[in-house]
Amino acid sequence: MSWREQLDDLPPDQRVLVEGGSLSQRFSKQPLALTHPVLIGGFYGFLVSMALLLPHGYEHGWNQNSMRDWAFLGVLLMLLVAITGHASLIFAQLLKRPPISLRRELAYPMPFIGLSILSVMLVTEVDSGLSENTATWIRYLGWALLLTPGPVYIHLSWAPRWRLLCRLEEGLDPFEGEMPTIPHSEDLATTEDSDMEMAIEDIEEDPPLLHIAEGEE
Repeated sequence: MSWREQLDDLPPDQRVLVEGGSLSQRFSKQPLALTHPVLIGGFYGFLVSMALLLPHGYEHGWNQNSMRDWAFLGVLLMLLVAITGHASLIFAQLLKRPPISLRRELAYPMPFIGLSILSVMLVTEVDSGLSENTATWIRYLGWALLLTPGPVYIHLSWAPRWRLLCRLEEGLDPFEGEMPTIPHSEDLATTEDSDMEMAIEDIEEDPPLLHIAEGEE
């Protein structure tokens, strides 16, 4: 992956922005053709469909019709999230905005909480003691918590980051002048040199007085 050679020439802040967190770094280790936002979205839809296999089979039975409905639901989810990923890439190319890292303590638990809510609603009879309107809203909440993190991560983080990686691989400036291109190390070295020169000039102009004890010459 030729973009890694270009990454070493970037300033530290730009390098961190391009590499991203642990999840983005896992994706970036793969070829860019395999980590297109459409494919990442479809993969998230596949994970969601696999997570719903057990509660769906428990509620509707392990028969041919139930498995067919589950397969249709899985394909639908993969298609919807993939389309969302492609739309996110289009917005990233138009707006040219930098990637935004999501807060892990909020994004990571959401799919598990949503899956738990849907599992309880599908497997148990807790909805029998609730009104139809309340049970419907709880199901919507579970679906929202389960599906939202993937598309949000692709839209805010991975699609803009994938665009930057593609520009790096093509040998282009990924930030297009949006961020400074002087490494922080050079800035720091320049500042330290200036401070050292000023200190030397002050010493030459006004040398320090040495304390001379009595009886010493």
